[in-house]
Amino acid sequence: MKENQPASREAKQRDGQAIPRRVRARVVDPAEVIYRGHYDLAEFIARYGLTPMEARDIFVRFGPTRSNLDQHMRERSISL
Repeated sequence: MKENQPASREAKQRDGQAIPRRVRARVVDPAEVIYRGHYDLAEFIARYGLTPMEARDIFVRFGPTRSNLDQHMRERSISL
């Protein structure tokens, strides 16, 4: 490498502004990203022993967020 050529780890500059360095994308487990903090409908049915139609109605009203669904199911079990 030539002495006046910048090292590849240094930020390159064009017109006095740093050009962001390209990096390789991190490999992501799709199951971790999609369902972290959210229930899959089948998982929700299995956890609480609901019928599919009943679980779907709850999903529509409260969304797939675990915290919302768990809270609703706790309140529901207290009222039963």
